[in-house]
Amino acid sequence: MKRGSQTAVRTCMGIKKDDIVTIVSDDQSKKIGEFILEETNSITSAVDFFNLDDFGERPLNEIPSDLERYALESTATFWTAKSVRGELKTVRMPFFKAAVKGGRHAHMVGITEKIFKKGLSCDYNKIESFTKSVKGLLDKATELRIKSDLGTDLVARVDKYKWIASTGVINDIGNWHNLPDGEVFTAPYGLEGTAVIDGTLGDYFDNIYSPEDTEKDPLTLNIKNKKRPKLVGISGGNEEMVKKFEQYVDQHENSRYVGEIGIGTNLFVDKLMGNMLIDEKYPGVHIAFGDPNGHMTGADWQCPTHIDLIMKNCSIWVDGILLMKEGKYQNIALKEF
Repeated sequence: MKRGSQTAVRTCMGIKKDDIVTIVSDDQSKKIGEFILEETNSITSAVDFFNLDDFGERPLNEIPSDLERYALESTATFWTAKSVRGELKTVRMPFFKAAVKGGRHAHMVGITEKIFKKGLSCDYNKIESFTKSVKGLLDKATELRIKSDLGTDLVARVDKYKWIASTGVINDIGNWHNLPDGEVFTAPYGLEGTAVIDGTLGDYFDNIYSPEDTEKDPLTLNIKNKKRPKLVGISGGNEEMVKKFEQYVDQHENSRYVGEIGIGTNLFVDKLMGNMLIDEKYPGVHIAFGDPNGHMTGADWQCPTHIDLIMKNCSIWVDGILLMKEGKYQNIALKEF
């Protein structure tokens, strides 16, 4: 835990003595927040700590005014509180938008001690180097082909919006990353085909369903280009999971559009752990429905929802060149690592 907090505070966020820091935790992640607090206090005295559960029964219907004010005044913020259904729009997004106006933000929503130890006791200099090398390959790409033995078969156009290297090193105003980190992502200009989701489900779904649940009863999603890539069909063996997922992607007129395609680049993560915070960094492929992170990718639309979904053991071709085979990076990527 001590090593993880040192990595988060000193390597990833690069906290300095003149930083003004706000840390948001909750009952579930209080110990992690306190380790971050202790490490941050050893560098700067301008640190404030909040327990989200102290503000009332969750989900909170709106962001507490004090929390938003402190986010606006901070140069660096950390979020470790869990994901609660309904709070993405009312609390997390308002806090995030306030935090990046004049500072940088480390987002660790729903982090557990197990994930904190595993995902932040890594060499983030190596993660940064490898992630940037993969991004360098994808920056030149026009098309991705993604296939798996389970039935995933997708073709994505990726030559319009920016690829983002999410390295875990957060050093500029307006910058933010999820921690643990290590991925590259963009908003696809076009994407069509079948996605078989046999890995972790994002947002609050990873509190309900484990990777074993989706491995047993995968979600099969059919996507077609309708102005933008759009989810047009959902099927699967778990009727309750399908119903809940349909309810999620029907919340907003843009909730069914594909907002992200991403590839995990954290080679220190060797298995799925049932939490999207770290699992989307595992070498493999994920897509997300909802918001495209347009302030980063350049996509010109927005959505108040965003859910990531992992497909395991995929092979990826970048303009016909094999980048990943059944979840394993090939030499074209590894040669620079």
